[in-house]
Amino acid sequence: MSVISLCIINLMRMRTLESFKNYFNGDIDKMIRDNLYTLIYITLLLLVTTIPAVLVAINCNKSQPIRYGVLAFLISDIYLLQWSIKKFVLRYPDYCLI
Repeated sequence: MSVISLCIINLMRMRTLESFKNYFNGDIDKMIRDNLYTLIYITLLLLVTTIPAVLVAINCNKSQPIRYGVLAFLISDIYLLQWSIKKFVLRYPDYCLI
């Protein structure tokens, strides 16, 4: 997911750079439309990848939910990977009863 997202963001970055050329040419509507697509994609990507990790972190760590929630927000993929390994592969007893 991360590699595909980086590729798409890179392609959108090129579109964004071209939209600044549109600004200098006077086509502001095209610039806003191109940047809006980039903003919507990044927002959806952020919601899809981080919200599950933050919810798991807050529900599994009752003693310090804010600290683990912020940690899961910053490194959501790694946090979900370690949680799934502990929960389903190693099968720790009484680990995060969700």
